[in-house]
Amino acid sequence: MSAPEEWREEIETFADDLARAVDWEVRRVDSGAVGDIVVRHDASRGAEGYRLVVGDRVEVEAGDAAGFAYALTALRQFGPPELWSRTTTRLAHWTLDAVEVCDGPTYAWRGAHLDVARHFFDVATVLRFVDLVAAHRLNRLHLHLNDDQGWRVEVPEWPELTRVGAWRRGSPLGHEFDDVRDDVPHGGYYDADDIARIVEHARRRHVQVIPEIDLPGHAQALLAAYPQFGNTAQRVDVWTHWGISHHVLNVDPPTLDFVERLVGYVAGLFGDAPVHIGGDECPTTQWEASAAAREAMERHGFHDPQQLQGLFTERLSRSLMAQGREVLAWDEVLDAQVVPGTTICAWRSARKGREAAERGFDVIMAPMQYTYFDWLNSDSPEEPVAVGAWPYVTTWEKVYAMSVVPEGLDPLLRGRVRGAQAQLWTEYIDSAARLDYMAFPRLCAFSEVVWGTAGDVEDFRPRLEHHLARLEAMGVAYRELDDEVR
Repeated sequence: MSAPEEWREEIETFADDLARAVDWEVRRVDSGAVGDIVVRHDASRGAEGYRLVVGDRVEVEAGDAAGFAYALTALRQFGPPELWSRTTTRLAHWTLDAVEVCDGPTYAWRGAHLDVARHFFDVATVLRFVDLVAAHRLNRLHLHLNDDQGWRVEVPEWPELTRVGAWRRGSPLGHEFDDVRDDVPHGGYYDADDIARIVEHARRRHVQVIPEIDLPGHAQALLAAYPQFGNTAQRVDVWTHWGISHHVLNVDPPTLDFVERLVGYVAGLFGDAPVHIGGDECPTTQWEASAAAREAMERHGFHDPQQLQGLFTERLSRSLMAQGREVLAWDEVLDAQVVPGTTICAWRSARKGREAAERGFDVIMAPMQYTYFDWLNSDSPEEPVAVGAWPYVTTWEKVYAMSVVPEGLDPLLRGRVRGAQAQLWTEYIDSAARLDYMAFPRLCAFSEVVWGTAGDVEDFRPRLEHHLARLEAMGVAYRELDDEVR
């Protein structure tokens, strides 16, 4: 392969993939030498864009390193499924028909979200998920690192976060409303070396890893470790329920200082990546009963306890932005004052995305009706337990019908829509196999939507059926397609 020196990593990654899959050798040759694949940098292709021509040899023109990597992904897709195997298979040859492809994404932000707080996934599982995300030309992995049910990243200054907060005594069996729990301890966390390994592996696959620390709600695991940051003297354990605990952080200045340092440390583990500060689903019951919280409301001129959450989101946003970081938050922050420059992840509905854009914020579309892959795959009674019963159903066909741009948005504001991401909340995703089942094939449909090439679902289904053979080669325990288009 003849390619620019600065794209050596992409060649090495491609070579490693083929060596693992079919035991073939790929080498880079010097410029001017004869190669089976010739690569040129063409800035006119734009970010992540490429042109791939198969003739007497393979020629690639790419706008950047990511575009080159995507061209190689497309090249593998023209071959047999064995090229995607995660264990070495035997493939004697690979014949390519003549073809020309000019391609590039419509949306810059093409993300997948993975909740590692409700159920912890080890480094190997996360790395495998990165590979699957990259194979579908998604370029963001959003890691939800804390919740009431667990804290998942080591912070040396506060060791109790992982000594205590990373472990719970048990988990719900079945739906939360069944009120049945097991007695199986669950937990785990990532140290700085683990994070560095994930970030570097993802970088080589052109996937940026986005950390999320969600406070002041979703805080019971933190409060089990450091109760002084709570609103009462009550000692709590890491929560063994699903749902949202009413235990939230207090609004005292030392707590705000603590959270700023805490999030700043975690952010530093992820290079220059954007940081998601949560900002959703924060109960106000404890604040309403707290004299200190009421005094804070009076001091700040607040009329609603929910406004107290803004003390955290504004403090974190300004601190992170001062470091040059992009800040993301769930769309509940729109209910209060939002720091200019915040990017809104619109999850409650597409209308929230339109509202954010109309108010001058960039938007990442994540409407639960289309992108929450913890919802049921179908309305069949044979589906395994999910976050909700019918009508909380999201078929892959429904995902494929999603519009990234919110309905009714002024065309002049469409530039505010950065892209979209799919969410995998893991209350009921407790293994790599279940993760596969809930993610695929819905993530396949989503990848076309957010790349910008989704069309008619009946045209897509044959391509999806063909793609399932690649998933099998990659060892993905995907949900099989139903017999009829739904």
